[in-house]
Amino acid sequence: MLTIIRPLCVALVLLFSHLVSAEVISTNDRDGYKRVKTVRDSPSMLKEQVEENYTFYGLASYYNNSSYYIVSGDELHKISASGEIELKKGQWLAVVGRLDVLLIQGIGLPENLDQFELYFTDGGIPRPLNTNIQITSKPGLSSIASELDQIRYAHLWAPISWLAKVVELSLVAIQGSLTVSWGAAVALFSVLLKLVLLPVGVMTVHFQRRVSQIQAQLAPKLAEIKVNYDGEEAHNRLMAAHKELGVSPFYALKPMWGSFIQIPILIAVFNALGEMPQFVGQSFLWIGDLAYPDVIGYLPLPIPMFGNTISLLPFIMTAVTLYSTVIFRNRYASKDELRRQKRNLYFMAAVFFILFYPFPAVMVLYWTLSNALHTIQQQIIKI
Repeated sequence: MLTIIRPLCVALVLLFSHLVSAEVISTNDRDGYKRVKTVRDSPSMLKEQVEENYTFYGLASYYNNSSYYIVSGDELHKISASGEIELKKGQWLAVVGRLDVLLIQGIGLPENLDQFELYFTDGGIPRPLNTNIQITSKPGLSSIASELDQIRYAHLWAPISWLAKVVELSLVAIQGSLTVSWGAAVALFSVLLKLVLLPVGVMTVHFQRRVSQIQAQLAPKLAEIKVNYDGEEAHNRLMAAHKELGVSPFYALKPMWGSFIQIPILIAVFNALGEMPQFVGQSFLWIGDLAYPDVIGYLPLPIPMFGNTISLLPFIMTAVTLYSTVIFRNRYASKDELRRQKRNLYFMAAVFFILFYPFPAVMVLYWTLSNALHTIQQQIIKI
């Protein structure tokens, strides 16, 4: 079970990503009113400064979108990009892209002027009186106003958002203190995180070893019950067989605790890696830009879920997973059970190739390194 739990957890992490509609705002000053109208058509300024110029495919396509928030002190409200909303004095309207944020704030307005309209135009940004408009990267939000930092990872549950910020700070600290490339910083981070989570990994292997032993003891009895009994009698005998060994029928779920502990951390890591602007323009080995897929060629036509690019790193990631599957051993599993476990791992390798293919290279790099370290761990701490 352990062999399939870990990849399933990562699939849940990827699916957990917050999807938003691809809509943006537009604004213009008129008649001393302070009202922000949001529309679906995107001015070129937003396309160039906030939204991604690169088109992501598959599960990574949510990076193409923008989301919208009103920041009022310690309160953060997500809003729709259609219709009209009122922006009160001192509040911020934030248009949040993958890496950058456009901020609008009404400042110094007389009390009797509580509304005005703003519009962006394709020709540029008109600056109405008493209005603060600026674009910043996400790490720079807190330097503008402390309350704006809550925009970062706002789509995540608060504890996981905090974890994502810790991951980001850790990566920045590793890169800055050791003055290494960002790719090397990710590699070092993956090693350190694996060491931190090693006790959880050992606990999970211990649980899985116990589960395999119990399954080996139960298998003959369960096979006999399946052949000779059915209905309530079969159920009663199944319960009695478990009771005889002193285990609950849910004993096989125990190894999942270790994986569940790691899920919030994986969510935080993947969100931080996907949204850190520090990776933009940073090369590593053959990878030209860690913030985008490691494109080594192009296809004549786009393929659903993949796009029209050819990337090398997902193939390396899959090769590492397949190698890990080939050398995987479970001393306590029967031949049929081991064959089933390996079949599941081969299937998950194909699934992860499809899921990870369109994501930024830094995310695929991290998962490749994580898989390689997990393979080493499996050889040292055997089930």
